[in-house]
Amino acid sequence: MIWQTKGKCENWHRIAWWLCVVTLPWADQVNTACLVLLTIVWIAEGDFKLKWQRLKAATWSWPFLFYYFLLMAGILYTQDAENGFFMLEKKITIFMLPVIAATGRQVDEKFGGILKRSFVYSCSIVVLLCLAGASYSYFLSNPIANFDIRSNANFMSLHPGVSPAWMYFSYIQLASWMGIHPGYLSMYLVFCLVILFTESYHSRMEQRIHVFIGLVIVGFLILLATRMAIVAFICSSVYLSIKKTQEKQIKAILPLLSVVLIGIILAWLNPVAKFRLIEEPMGTTYHLDRGITNWNSVSFRLLEWQGSWSVIRAHWFAGVGKGGGKNALDNFYAHYNSSTVDLGLNAHNQYLQTWMESGLLGALTFLLCLTIGLFKLGNNLGYVSFILIFSLMCLTESIGERQKGIVFFMLFQVLFLGLIKSAK
Repeated sequence: MIWQTKGKCENWHRIAWWLCVVTLPWADQVNTACLVLLTIVWIAEGDFKLKWQRLKAATWSWPFLFYYFLLMAGILYTQDAENGFFMLEKKITIFMLPVIAATGRQVDEKFGGILKRSFVYSCSIVVLLCLAGASYSYFLSNPIANFDIRSNANFMSLHPGVSPAWMYFSYIQLASWMGIHPGYLSMYLVFCLVILFTESYHSRMEQRIHVFIGLVIVGFLILLATRMAIVAFICSSVYLSIKKTQEKQIKAILPLLSVVLIGIILAWLNPVAKFRLIEEPMGTTYHLDRGITNWNSVSFRLLEWQGSWSVIRAHWFAGVGKGGGKNALDNFYAHYNSSTVDLGLNAHNQYLQTWMESGLLGALTFLLCLTIGLFKLGNNLGYVSFILIFSLMCLTESIGERQKGIVFFMLFQVLFLGLIKSAK
C-alpha cells in the first residue's frame, strides 16, 4: 500500500495540490477530477482524530465552514430547491478545501512558490492556445461577432473601417477557444502578474523570462478587454508600487510601472478595448426607467443591481434562500418592461448576490471569509493583492457563482492561510 510509506503519501499529497492549481484555467471537469483526487488522498492519509484536533485549532477555517452551513440552511426556505442543491454541490469546495488544508499535510514555502509559478505557466499555455485558435479562425475567415446587434452597431459607428481581425483577437471570441469566460480568465491573468512581480528570482535569466511572460500576459489581458479586471490590474499595480516604494525597492518599481504603461497604450490602440473601457461607458445613460429598451453591457449591470436591491429590501434579513435569487430576479425582469422578459441574468455583483440569497448574516460571513486573512497576512504583498483583485471582480460579476470563480478564490485562499508553512 502506497499509504504505508510516509514519503509516497507526501508525494501524492503534493501532486494532488499541484494538479488542482494547474488545471484551474482548463476545463471544469478536469479540475473537478483533480479536486476529487485531492480529497481521496486526504481520506487515505487517515488519522482522523488528529485531523479533528487540527481543525479545532485552525480558527481561520471556521468562517468558511459556517458560511457553507448558512448556504445549506438556505435550502430550507428557498423556492427553487433544485437550483439550490445544484449550487451547494458546485460550492462544496468552500467546505472541503479549508478542511483539507487545515487538517492535512502542510507544504513548505518553496513548494508554495512552485504552485504559484505553475499556475502562471498553466495560464500562459492557455493564452498561447487562445491566440492559436483565434489565428486559425481568422485565416479560415469564419464570420464571428463579439457583441450583440445593438452594441456591434455602436462599435462600428465609432470605428468605421476597423479591421475584422480585432473581432477574432478580442473579448469573448478570444477566450472562447478554451471555453472560459473572459472575466474569469482576466482575473487569473491579473493574479499571474502579481505573482510574477512579487516572487523572488534565483537568476537574471529567470527574471528575464518572467518579464517576457508578464508582457505577453498584459497584452492578452488588454485583448480580453474585461473592464473590472483591468481596473484590478491598475489598482494592484498601484498598491505594489506604493509598498515597494516604502520598502525602498526602487528597482522593482520600474518594470511594474513599465508594464502598466504598456497596458494603457495597448488599451488605447485596441478599438475593442477602447470601446468597452471608455466609449461604451461614456455613451451610457446612468438613469434607469421602465421606458428604456436600448440596453448595453453597462446599463444591464445597473438593471441587475436595481433588481437585486429590490429583492434585498424585501428580504433583507434572511434572503430568499440558496438558489432562490434566480426566481426572484426573473420575476423582477418579467415585470420591468417588455425588453427584459426572460432576461435570466444574475446579480452580477457577488455582494448583492450573497445578501439576496443568504441574507444579512450570509453577506457578513462572506465578507469575513474574504478578509479574515488580512489580520494574519496584511504584510504579504501577494496575498493582499489577491484579495484586492477578487474583491474588485466581485463588484461587477457574481464571481462566486461559477466553479471558475469559487475554486480560484478557495484554492488560493487556503494555500495562503493554511497550507503553506510559515507564510508571512
